[in-house]
Amino acid sequence: MREFNPFLLRHLGIYYMLIASFYNACLGFLAKILSQNLHSFEIVFWRNLIGLFIVLLAIKKDKECDFLRGGHMCLLLFRGFIGVCGMAAFFYNIANAGLSMAFAFYKTAPIFTALIAGFFFAQKLRALSWFAILLGFVGFLLTAQPSGGFALTDIIGIIGGLCSGAALASVHELRKYYKANSIVLSYMIAGTLLMAVLLILGELYSSDSGLLKGVKFSFPNAYEWLLLGLVALGGYYFQLYLTKAFAASKKAGIIASISYSDVIFAMIFGLFLGEALPNFIALCGIFVIALSGVLLAKQK
Repeated sequence: MREFNPFLLRHLGIYYMLIASFYNACLGFLAKILSQNLHSFEIVFWRNLIGLFIVLLAIKKDKECDFLRGGHMCLLLFRGFIGVCGMAAFFYNIANAGLSMAFAFYKTAPIFTALIAGFFFAQKLRALSWFAILLGFVGFLLTAQPSGGFALTDIIGIIGGLCSGAALASVHELRKYYKANSIVLSYMIAGTLLMAVLLILGELYSSDSGLLKGVKFSFPNAYEWLLLGLVALGGYYFQLYLTKAFAASKKAGIIASISYSDVIFAMIFGLFLGEALPNFIALCGIFVIALSGVLLAKQK
């Protein structure tokens, strides 16, 4: 009979979270490579279309879907739409702001999750939570370092954090009424349709600046299909090990702190792509954002 390392068993949640963070960084790394030939919106479109088929197959296997029976269709559609906006912003910044910065901005999501849960879902925020939220915004300012105004990628980053935070808060509420596959299905449908609309607009109204710059529809070649498949696979394993990490640990704060390791993995992958490391002030900002997320996790 196989014996397991006692140290590994005691820290299984941390081990799973490190694996999840690595897969998440791999996803970003592959998306960065794809962005050299495909627009970020096109990457999101194909990723969601592939994911849509995967979810439909999972629903068919379970032979049960409460997508139309949960009674909160507006909130379900909102989760799909806002979640895709967050993902699109994340992929846009991967293509235009670099891996480590894109991940740092994406990690502001827990700040907005706490705010939205407090204001819209009547979850009480303690004094430490408010301090953590303020700390998170300070971290964002240190990371963005605005001088005379915010760059487009900074604005997209904070909007992406807001959208992702709203999506997470809505998922927390939706789990009372829907199964996980139905919630994921709303996200995949919204992502496929919304990105398709943006790609059509990009074809009809070409732009030399702004979000629609370079947006077009093109059928991926064999190499790009391989990378898109790996992106979808990386996303699946990220969710799988993320779930295992929280299931294997009783202390969400510890797991939340380890989850920020994907920023470190992203920095390493960025070096392979020729990206420079963030400067010292930006690194301090990333650390402050991570600290705020850990403090918020401890309040749950």
